[in-house]
Formats: sequence, structure tokens, C-alpha cells
Amino acid sequence: MNRIETIYSLIDKNDKVVDVGCDQAKLGIMLAKSNIKSIASDISINVILRAKEDINKLGYSNYIDLRVSDGLSNIKEGEADTVVLSGMGTHTILEILNNTKLRFKKVITISNNYHDILRTKMNDLNYKIDRELIIKENNKYYNLILFKEGNNDLTRKEILLGKNHIDDNLYNDYLNYLKNKYLSIKEQSKDRNDKINEVLKYIKFN
Repeated sequence: MNRIETIYSLIDKNDKVVDVGCDQAKLGIMLAKSNIKSIASDISINVILRAKEDINKLGYSNYIDLRVSDGLSNIKEGEADTVVLSGMGTHTILEILNNTKLRFKKVITISNNYHDILRTKMNDLNYKIDRELIIKENNKYYNLILFKEGNNDLTRKEILLGKNHIDDNLYNDYLNYLKNKYLSIKEQSKDRNDKINEVLKYIKFN
């Protein structure tokens, strides 16, 4: 499955979904095909206008509520219980969640960096890791994390490499990719990097 399909697979028919940074509402369109309504938001009015054209052509305008919104600023209390934050960096994800009073039963993230910081700070926001899944799309690895309300007592290894991965084969492929990547960085830089050394240690003993 690709990223959109994987996110879709984690959404139940009764979930009230808001997709922040909606990438022309591709997830919303997939949900609409299953008669699931959602909110698709983006800070860019041009993204929303292009999405509106696609949605109108497909006849899904009654299923997808399009909004121009800076993060969750244009989402009201009770409108959503599931938020999708995909295709952005960890600091952007955390900024969006820190700048709202809304709470969610599910937070689905695909961050492109600093997964260790994401796991730690989401725990501070009282969102615990429910499960993780590595996605391989166009020969690139993506780390999806599903958070739910609550706290994890995370070990250092879980902070660095994740918790409750649900596809062992893809996870092991990802660990091998990380190992090769970090060994290459370590060899080229000749610099001491405690985090890289930690990751390599935990991969070795995984």
C-alpha cells in the first residue's frame, strides 16, 4: 500500500476526519468512495481550489468539506476526532497540535524527520503510540505512527526506533536501510555522533 492507502486503512467508518495539508484531498476522495465524510484543509487557497475542481468532477462535494486553514485554526470543537498530519516535518506537526485546544482520539502522522522527537513530544502532549508502520513508496521509506490518547513509558530504543511495528518484514528492511545510511554518514564525516552510535547499537541488537 502507498501512504494514502495506508492512512485510509486506519480510519473507521464512524471517524470524523480532518486531513491537514490535504494534498488536493486525495485521502478525502478515497474516503468518499467508501461514503465517509471528511474535512480537507490546507493553508494554500490554490491547493483547495484545485482540490475543489477534482472533487466536483467526481461528484464528491457532499462528502468533503474543503477549508483554507492554518493548521487546525479553522476547525471547530466537535467537528473532528481523527486528525491526519502527513507530508510535513515533526516540528510542524508539533506546532499544529500545540496551537490548538482540540483533542483527538486518533492522530495519524507521517513525518519526514526527527521521529525520536515526535515520539517524545507527543507523549508529553498525552498521545501514546498505538502502532507504527513502515511504508515503502517509490523506493523511499516513510514511518507512519498512529497515536491515541494516553502515555507510553518509552525506552530509549523505542524513542529512537519506534514501538509496536505491525509489519516485521518492512520494519527489518527499514532498519537495514538505516544501518547502511548511518554507517555511511559515520564513515564520511569522521565525527563523533552519539545519536547515530545509539541507533546503530540498537539496530545491531534488535
